[in-house]
Amino acid sequence: MAAKQRQPLVIRRGHIATLASYIGAAGLIAAIVGLLWQGGFTPYIGAVFVVGFLGIALWGIMTPTEFRAFITGRSIRHSSISVFSTLLLIGIVVLVFLFLQRRALTLDLTSAQRFTLSSESITVLNRVSEPIRITGFYTPDYLTLREVDDEFFRLYEAQTEGMITRQYINPNEQPALATRFGVNADAQVFVSYLNADGSVDFNTVARVPRGDNQERDITQAIARLLISGTITVYFDIGNGERHPLDTTQEGISGIDAGMNESGIITRELSLIQIANEGGDIPADARALLFVRPVLDLTQPEIIVLERYLARGGALFIMSDVLFSDNPFLQESGAFNTYLWERFGIRARDAVVVESPSASTDTPLDVIAAYTFTDTSIGARLDPAQNPLLFRVARALEVNLTSAPPTIANGQITLSSEVSYGETDLTTLGDTNTYSYDSATDLPPQLTTVVWAWDQATQAKILLVGDSNFVSNGAVLTASGNGVLFTDGIAWLTGIDEEINFTPQAYSSGLPLIFIDAATLNLIGFLTIILLPGVVLVFGLAVWARRVRR
Repeated sequence: MAAKQRQPLVIRRGHIATLASYIGAAGLIAAIVGLLWQGGFTPYIGAVFVVGFLGIALWGIMTPTEFRAFITGRSIRHSSISVFSTLLLIGIVVLVFLFLQRRALTLDLTSAQRFTLSSESITVLNRVSEPIRITGFYTPDYLTLREVDDEFFRLYEAQTEGMITRQYINPNEQPALATRFGVNADAQVFVSYLNADGSVDFNTVARVPRGDNQERDITQAIARLLISGTITVYFDIGNGERHPLDTTQEGISGIDAGMNESGIITRELSLIQIANEGGDIPADARALLFVRPVLDLTQPEIIVLERYLARGGALFIMSDVLFSDNPFLQESGAFNTYLWERFGIRARDAVVVESPSASTDTPLDVIAAYTFTDTSIGARLDPAQNPLLFRVARALEVNLTSAPPTIANGQITLSSEVSYGETDLTTLGDTNTYSYDSATDLPPQLTTVVWAWDQATQAKILLVGDSNFVSNGAVLTASGNGVLFTDGIAWLTGIDEEINFTPQAYSSGLPLIFIDAATLNLIGFLTIILLPGVVLVFGLAVWARRVRR
């Protein structure tokens, strides 16, 4: 039997026209969706548009009668209306999706209003009058954290009606920009003002310290940005103090940098020079810091400070025990006497000695056993959560009963009930030995931090019997060290009145249902583009098949 011959493959004009119509329709749909999805015209979208038009044109050339029937035929017109109605519906849905995705629209449906800004945040944001940018640097490993942060950052954009914007950058793709921002870890966030052309003003960039609450962190960072450059504090360097630019373990460059990062301007002055020249503390000095002066102040220096305090100045005094002649703030000295008579606080010529069971390395390493939390200075000091560590601490005293009538003063920290004040400084300094003598030494439980506030002049003084706690080598040793300094500066300068934020009860964490942007885009593509598009293509195929019968 002869083999059956294959029928020759015949490609008719109708077949080509049908294929061209499918390609043309699919190309136009894809181009329109791409244009909507990208929010602009790209070369790839242009190429897809060309393919779509060429497909439609080829259809019209190969089967002009069928093409005219599609355009003018009555039964076909109904099909055309259905096709273009479907295309219109897809376009509308895509537009709505893109609008909602790209706008900072929020709706908090949680019973506790977890994703609603607090009243403190809204108060701060109402002061925003210039464009601010929140810039976050996240590598692909931290995309989940980026989406969690974005849940909160978009609230700030919505509350300020776009005055605050947000931008996320992969530091691996833009290392030069990351270096300019000072990125040294993953998932770091910065706030800054914008220039007139919309670029970041790098003179105002400030890092957002990460805590356990996104809203508090970002609100306080924005509040610091708003007051940046308006507060100036001075370090006295004329009496042998620790220097703010000293980066050694004994220096205090760390606290200087920390204040600069918080928007506080720091400068230096010499009280001795000002007194010798008959001058005054600069008018812009919100506070003056004495970090372990070596020599006691002279009467002309005290007069300069008295004039400064009379106009509402503030002093942050950190006084060590000094085993030398004419030491700073000696108990019988003129400046110590002035503080006692004028503000009801003073330093004692005594070293706090703890029981070995209540100290760390030695009995001269003093951990604050008790703290008074009734002021903003001590509110966050907790011996269990934020321990405060002093080394060779000086005993202080506060007059709580007969201070001048306009003066409010008080204690911040106390040593333990088993501590005492060693007054034999000569023996201690020469031999490093000490023992309790009930006849000469101070009795147990001594004050190491005191404050005073003149309610008439608004002058403030914070006196600490140690300076080592703010040194580069010790400020991070105990968490309370940094807390005492920052909260002390806030009280003295009034920053705590300008940045007033009550922490919320919610910590950073993923929402109960978490969908990142990539997943959301995929879901959107499947539900509003791919599925309707597939239905439309199949509908066109069925329609074309029926027309040709």
